[in-house]
Amino acid sequence: MNIKVMRNVHLYLGCFFSPLLVLFLVTGCWQTFDLHHASKDGSYKPPGIVRSLSQVHMDQRWADNNTRPQPSVIFRYLIILMALGLLATTMLGIIMAFKYTKPWMVWACLAMGVFIPFFLLWMARGFK
Repeated sequence: MNIKVMRNVHLYLGCFFSPLLVLFLVTGCWQTFDLHHASKDGSYKPPGIVRSLSQVHMDQRWADNNTRPQPSVIFRYLIILMALGLLATTMLGIIMAFKYTKPWMVWACLAMGVFIPFFLLWMARGFK
């Protein structure tokens, strides 16, 4: 695949899936800090939009206070396509990085991208 085709595929897949990726990034962040659940002592109640969008992320349905529809099977397939698109654009980005910059720098960044998350998780084992 020539570089121009790679760049175009990378560009268009990225543009198509970016809004959905942003939704999953934002909802995943507040779920990481449990902001989609009310606190047991009642001191925090998440806004309705946070609860609703968290349902999209976790259960593939748009739920509000009055309705709880079944999960959307077709939306799940869109998420699979998004994951494959993200994988493709990531791989194309790595290939292009090797073509346009120093390979040792790409390898260093990839190694840090693997090492740092595992190191942080390993360090957190001793903290409660």
